[in-house]
Amino acid sequence: MKEMQAEKDEAFAKAVEWQSLTPVQSWVLVWAREIEIARRSDLSTRYADTKSNLEHENPAIAQEALRELSAVLDEAMKAVRA
Repeated sequence: MKEMQAEKDEAFAKAVEWQSLTPVQSWVLVWAREIEIARRSDLSTRYADTKSNLEHENPAIAQEALRELSAVLDEAMKAVRA
């Protein structure tokens, strides 16, 4: 959770520096995506399984994990934006 706090702080600092709400809006979307993953057991299970294989010694397994992770993040973002 500290990572999200640091990202939020950075987004607010950029918003002030840029005089734009865009960094805050982007952070809110990422935060909402993370909440969507956490609240849905299907997504959180897939997310955990794929993260554990990202650095697998077999490059094919690692690459498939990266594709699956991208699919999980995309599905969560679509749900957030719906």
